[in-house]
Amino acid sequence: MAAKRNAIIIHGGGLVDPSKHVLMRLAKNLSGTYDKVYIGNYSFESLFTPDFINEYNDELVKKVRDKRGTYFGTCRGIDLCNSDLFRKAVMCLDERNIKTIIVAGGDGSSRQIAETNDAFMTHGINTIFPIPLTIDGINGGLSIGINEAVKESIRQIENVVSTSFQTRDNGAFGVVMVELQGRNRDDIIANVLKMFQLCGRIADYNVSELLLRVVPANFETNENVLIDEINHTFKRTLILVSEGAKERNPNLSIPKLIKGVNRKVRSLIVGHSSQSNNMMSEGDINYYNSWIDHACSIIKQISYDSFCIANIDENHLFQKPIDYYAKLNPRNGQNAQLEKYLDDLIIQYMSK
Repeated sequence: MAAKRNAIIIHGGGLVDPSKHVLMRLAKNLSGTYDKVYIGNYSFESLFTPDFINEYNDELVKKVRDKRGTYFGTCRGIDLCNSDLFRKAVMCLDERNIKTIIVAGGDGSSRQIAETNDAFMTHGINTIFPIPLTIDGINGGLSIGINEAVKESIRQIENVVSTSFQTRDNGAFGVVMVELQGRNRDDIIANVLKMFQLCGRIADYNVSELLLRVVPANFETNENVLIDEINHTFKRTLILVSEGAKERNPNLSIPKLIKGVNRKVRSLIVGHSSQSNNMMSEGDINYYNSWIDHACSIIKQISYDSFCIANIDENHLFQKPIDYYAKLNPRNGQNAQLEKYLDDLIIQYMSK
């Protein structure tokens, strides 16, 4: 019987709260499928950085079980197609007999994997992308990650708002600025706005009590108009900023915006967050366990030499080519009414 080969699981991004739980349960479920399962810290950097690779075992589980937070990285700025980095990655993986790379990640991760899959395959290394996080438009629907991104964004926004808006500095209520990260951040912001509208509240405050504004990625923003509006209201102010806002507004300067406001500004970046496992609700644990277990059942059916890649979304288990998500256009016109509704929400909360 041929010796089992080893696998590495890496988290390439995508806003999902209990991501540590995702990685550990994936590793546990697959430990019988592979001889050894490794966890790669700091995203794709782990593929060519030996110090970022840890073997999954009882000692590792004990080490991270009650630790708040997760080791995160990003694929941005890392070009695995670079011959030197790719050579280092292959060498690092070969030294550990790692023949399968399993990725949980967002849009950037899916693109990175799609660009390097063929090259890895020539070295006998498979790539599997079973956990799509915050990738919109899957089969015309949403990934699990989009829903989690909205929920996590609201949780963190309300956490900082609940304290900051009860504080007065120099006789005035402050300003809270929250930056949301990810490829589809405007859609995340729009869905956050939708939830705030539906419940009519943000933390302890009615939406009507607040000045709520957005600085989106898909529309141009006049920061001087926004600054002027903030400086001419006594309302508590919440500003939601898309990570990609500077792409559409190259002259936009968040520090300048903060400096121009005549009230104290508290800022927060909602990118990657994780809680320790014992802080997750039983419902969340069961939800993720069911999702991960289904993903593992597909992974185990794939032969070592298969070009067929496992994918999973909220409603379906299916196998697609590795570049499926990378080619997916989240705004493909299949649901123009929904896209217009989300865009209109964004425009409604922009400074005029």
